[in-house]
Amino acid sequence: MTTTTKPQLIDGPVAKTLLNLTIPMIFGMVGIVAFNLVDTFFVGQLGTRELAALGFTFPIIMVIGSLAMGIGTGASAVISQAIGRGDNHQVKRLTTDSLISCHACWSHSL
Repeated sequence: MTTTTKPQLIDGPVAKTLLNLTIPMIFGMVGIVAFNLVDTFFVGQLGTRELAALGFTFPIIMVIGSLAMGIGTGASAVISQAIGRGDNHQVKRLTTDSLISCHACWSHSL
């Protein structure tokens, strides 16, 4: 019979844990920047008006993205507190509610 244990973020050295959490985020951010650069390059090939339209929408998308990021950051703090308390029902409820609110934020803005 095998016993399963949940991995805990509080076990082990802090520097190693932070590095393990940071590396995937770095790859994700580089991927987003690379996508935007390639997108801008190809839209620029279409013409200056099309590139201007892309530049006009940038601040709007940034506001929407910042709002979604704020909701996600707040939700992760509240969810992590519920995980720390061991309240699995509350974790499921908060996760579902935060995903619905982020989805509502994005779908109403488009």
